[in-house]
Amino acid sequence: MERLPRATLLGATIASGAVALLGLAWMLGLWPNPYAGPAGVPLAGFAGPVLLTGLAGPDVATTLHVVTALTGVAAGIAGLAGALGVRGRVGTGALQLIVFGVLLQGTGPLATMGYLVALLMPLAVVVMLIQLVRRYPVARWAIGVPGLVALVVGVVLARDALTGLATGILGVFLSHGVTVLITLLILALGTLWAMVGVQALSGVSAMERATAWVVRHRRAITIAAATGPLPYALARLTWFTPWPQLGEYDMDMSTRIWGITLSSAAWLGFFLTLGLIRSWGEVFPRWMPGLAGRRVPITAAAVPGGLIAVTLIFSAIPMLVTASEHSVSDQIVSAIAFPCWYWGPALALAVWGYVAHRLQSERAAALDAADTSLDRLPAA
Repeated sequence: MERLPRATLLGATIASGAVALLGLAWMLGLWPNPYAGPAGVPLAGFAGPVLLTGLAGPDVATTLHVVTALTGVAAGIAGLAGALGVRGRVGTGALQLIVFGVLLQGTGPLATMGYLVALLMPLAVVVMLIQLVRRYPVARWAIGVPGLVALVVGVVLARDALTGLATGILGVFLSHGVTVLITLLILALGTLWAMVGVQALSGVSAMERATAWVVRHRRAITIAAATGPLPYALARLTWFTPWPQLGEYDMDMSTRIWGITLSSAAWLGFFLTLGLIRSWGEVFPRWMPGLAGRRVPITAAAVPGGLIAVTLIFSAIPMLVTASEHSVSDQIVSAIAFPCWYWGPALALAVWGYVAHRLQSERAAALDAADTSLDRLPAA
């Protein structure tokens, strides 16, 4: 087994082991069972109803959790020992994704990831504005300096609202920190097992044909994926108007600021997705400190992109199930505002196309370099 697939399988095995231990702790009553909340809502409150809990109860959900995770551990050990073939790795990966991504999933992954990215946005905006001032003479006075001044003025004017917002968010993460970590662990498990399955299929003729199709259509696929966060981003921008969408009309200033922060996280997703087909997805732009001009490592785009794709795919069915409890008009609004049902698969295909394109480009560059070296050799 090659080094990278082996490392991925090892990571998937470790993640399955950690998830299995959590399930055993819940089963033995050593830790509050997140499947045992009212109507299958995890006790810590970060996720919506779990599909299987509502259908069969928390005991069945917990048992399936443990059995599936232990199956991942056993398959991983067998794979590392060279006793698990392509079908075994693909089948195990599919099992983990179906169980943890559909049957035992709520809307927690989407909320958790969205909130974590939103928390990083103020720092990202400040760094970008400072770099615009440092690196771009034209943008310095058009965007950089005015943007920094606006931020300072905004912080001064809204200091009370910002203080309340920071206190509230800190309280949420302190009280739900364990749930956030569990959610991230489940997402890591899903991402790693998805990678195991994809790597196992590498070299299979059907997979190569599929990869060729994805690369050929990757621009259209990536543009479709980039539209995924736009409805939410636009809706949250309305929170600073008298007609807020997806929110209450009597929101306080702290809530409105948080809405804009969430909108900025969605806009970041839009631009980063487009980066999968643009130059800044292959070479770091000038405004990035310490990285400007360097080649973007494939994993630097593929790993976070794959993680977000798994997050969206895991959230798709729970979002649709949750929306089905409301009116038809609310269901339509939810499907448009949170289009995980197409956004996740489209993003997964976009990342697939990006990785395949980059690998093909690197192989072509290596061949050109080898040919150039041969041409420079002295004639015999």
